[in-house]
Amino acid sequence: MSREQFFLLIILLMSVQLGMGIIQVKRYQKELKKLRGTGTVGLGHTKGGFKPGQIVIISYKAGEDRVVAFRRMRGMTIFAGFKTDDKMIGLNLDTLRQKALQEDAREFARRRKKHPYNPKDITKKKGAMIQAVEAIDNRLATEKRKLEQAKRIEEHKRIESN
Repeated sequence: MSREQFFLLIILLMSVQLGMGIIQVKRYQKELKKLRGTGTVGLGHTKGGFKPGQIVIISYKAGEDRVVAFRRMRGMTIFAGFKTDDKMIGLNLDTLRQKALQEDAREFARRRKKHPYNPKDITKKKGAMIQAVEAIDNRLATEKRKLEQAKRIEEHKRIESN
């Protein structure tokens, strides 16, 4: 194989990888688009390295206190697709959090011996599912703060008008 052929092969392989990566991003965007409007959406991901990585998308309805959609993509190749986990649908947020912590403890068993899970610690690696649950918690807390702030402003306006 000549040097030119070798470089052409490398360029071809890189182009194929780029194309397949674009397909995977499109799948991810399609799943997110499906879940928008179904509830508060939380996302989490872990990089695999030499083990499968994963992306978790959870949609949660706060008014009903239940998970309405749970999608997980797990794998080492770009051929992995999103799958629905029906066992997670219908769970309340506390139960889901417990399952996420159990999964995190299994996934990072060695690391958790040295660095126990701490929700406030953003520097330590966490499982995809617990990241998604934390994202939902953060969004709900932000929505609650905004509602409280709007109520205070409304109350202040009402007092000033009297």
